[in-house]
Amino acid sequence: MGRFFLSYSALDGVEFALRLADALEAGPPHYEVWIDRRDLRPGRDWDEQLEEWLRACQGVLFVMTNDSVRDGSGCKLEWSQALKYGKPVIPLLLDADAEQPFRLGSRQHIPFTDFDSGIAQLRRHLSWTTSREGILSQLSIRLSEVSRELRRATGQERPIIEAEMRELHQQINRQQALIDAPTTGPTPETAGTTTATVTAGTGTSAPDIADARLESLGMSNRIGVDAHRLGAEFVAGSIVVDSTICDYAGVDLNGVVVRGLGELEDLEAHPSFISADRRAGVEPTPNRPKAHLVDWNAPVIDQGDVVTLDLARSDYWTSEATKRTISRIQSEVLNGQIDYMRLPRRLDVHLVVVSGDDDMVLLARRGSHVATEPSTWMVSVGESMDWQQDQGPAKVPHPMRTAKRCLAERDELNLPREVVESASFRLVAVATEWEEMLINLIVVVRIPGMTFHSLRRYFRKGENLQLDAIPFEPKSCGAFLQGGSYAGFSGAGVRMRISDISRFALLAALSSEYPLTEITG
Repeated sequence: MGRFFLSYSALDGVEFALRLADALEAGPPHYEVWIDRRDLRPGRDWDEQLEEWLRACQGVLFVMTNDSVRDGSGCKLEWSQALKYGKPVIPLLLDADAEQPFRLGSRQHIPFTDFDSGIAQLRRHLSWTTSREGILSQLSIRLSEVSRELRRATGQERPIIEAEMRELHQQINRQQALIDAPTTGPTPETAGTTTATVTAGTGTSAPDIADARLESLGMSNRIGVDAHRLGAEFVAGSIVVDSTICDYAGVDLNGVVVRGLGELEDLEAHPSFISADRRAGVEPTPNRPKAHLVDWNAPVIDQGDVVTLDLARSDYWTSEATKRTISRIQSEVLNGQIDYMRLPRRLDVHLVVVSGDDDMVLLARRGSHVATEPSTWMVSVGESMDWQQDQGPAKVPHPMRTAKRCLAERDELNLPREVVESASFRLVAVATEWEEMLINLIVVVRIPGMTFHSLRRYFRKGENLQLDAIPFEPKSCGAFLQGGSYAGFSGAGVRMRISDISRFALLAALSSEYPLTEITG
């Protein structure tokens, strides 16, 4: 799910806004929130960051206080811009005498005269927005707004608005068809997918994991994207699963073949507007060379069980430009202007690390000081491919080198070389974080002859501030996934959210050994 943008007045709503953000992110269920007091990055233009958030957010939570609803309030600029981008705006009434703005008059507000009842009602509403009826309602509201815009549009604007109206009508018809379909059919989160039975052996088939049971883990499709339309397998939370590898049995990471395609900007598949945004900005420091996955071929068992990756050389600067243009990328992907499966995406290697002697899966708590996934629990660690540090003999980076570097780096797990070399690595899935178009290789790492406590001895604080573990078995991992947030094995710490990519990575790792029916109970 995309984050929700929290719009409030700093004069009379900040205390409530911070409390609300804490409650939504703690869960259950967990919802991510963008709030300027915590998420604005120093050194970057304030307005540009707010603009990015409004373009990328799932919706806007507008806290109505006496100051936030007055003429000239900055909140009006925020929620009106959100409407321009087609984002739902949910009014939250904090001050009983605050008058709801005229343009939001058709929206039912949620009263917060009592915080507990208000947050409960808000959670129900946010859950409803991802149901079939909720999605249809949001599409209908957007169609009404676009219809009003058409009446005031100039000659040049009319074709653009009319095209959006046609697309909305098509989406509404498709969504209505889902509602009218028999209840025994696919759920709205998995429409377009098929269900399948568990395959022989311990693993599950890819369609099986995409059925309605994902909802019991809090990982149903929360971004409203039809995976089949993209050519992918299914959506879990906000993660588009490009492919599962051999139904989660995986392949040895040594069996991955990497080919270099040259510079990213020389490729036709790379959107030119990303390059234009990059050139218009200031080069970040440091600007490490990165790898983008351009294309790949899944293993064909009869031909040697080999995964092939085609990589192009890029840098961190390009990653930042991609984040700034993410709304346009998503829009053009959904409109068929960009081939999702051939869209170059920065490549990360996400590791699920299991100690061999006591079968515990490692969890790492990220620090609030890091740029990527701050203050979250990761299962277990991840790292972007570095074109220079991770090069193999062919002068092209290989994910095995990235994986081993992630295990050994002091800022990550800090394991000694002999421990890293003893580990086994299996690639089980390929998945994309939709909110950033960041693609991940999900790799299960098993370290023989080691317990969690022996691995923990090597850990040093760096990007991660705490190392924890839970039993790598369905009941414990299922409860962890359902919670959406975690407070450490003792339960005495502050609850912090679990990143969506980590939740899917754990689910994929479990599915390599257990049927989904055992995981979901």
